[in-house]
Amino acid sequence: MGRTIIKEDRFPEIIREYNNGGSRAAYALLRENYGIRHPAGVVRRIKKDRKYGYDKGKDRFENCPACGESGEGLFLGIEELCALSPAAPAPGPAAAGKHADLEKLVQELLGDRLLLLSRYITLDSSTRTMMVDRSSLLADGYTVELL
Repeated sequence: MGRTIIKEDRFPEIIREYNNGGSRAAYALLRENYGIRHPAGVVRRIKKDRKYGYDKGKDRFENCPACGESGEGLFLGIEELCALSPAAPAPGPAAAGKHADLEKLVQELLGDRLLLLSRYITLDSSTRTMMVDRSSLLADGYTVELL
């Protein structure tokens, strides 16, 4: 029986599985979908390829644009939010339901972004102080700039 070779166009799927479920999930994917007996070699090959940005400390791939893992677009801009939310919904019950679903989606997205920010930033309104956990931001790959 011949040796199965995983081509590079399959890497994004494997990387997504690795980032979401760890090495065991990636190994299971390789065994079940591709019939690979020893999947660690495939994962090792992907890790060695610098263009996927494997971070050993975080044990995840940080730079896979095809996987949606590049880190870019982490925060929605005001233009993107405005594009998601129509100014006035079309008349009719179906349109009203879609508008409500869209509003719920926007609120969930904003809530997720605020939750992410709350890991790094604390506001104290009584002392009018903003505390920023710079070391955590830097450890998570962000750049901190004071204006």
